[in-house]
Amino acid sequence: MKVSEWLKKADKLSDTCEYQISIKNGSKPITMSEAKTLNELQVAIGSNHGIKQVKYKEAEATLVEMIAMV
Repeated sequence: MKVSEWLKKADKLSDTCEYQISIKNGSKPITMSEAKTLNELQVAIGSNHGIKQVKYKEAEATLVEMIAMV
């Protein structure tokens, strides 16, 4: 996966997380599709934690860390 493609996917998922947090859904689990995307992004940078339906707040924190590494 190219860096630009990775960043585009990460930004899109981050936007979704930020929106869900803004409407008070930060403590709800992300969808299975979002969990798969998060896992795909993690695998692409060698940070695989498996597919987990974490909370939106956790997913956003993970994305911020990963984007900083890329």
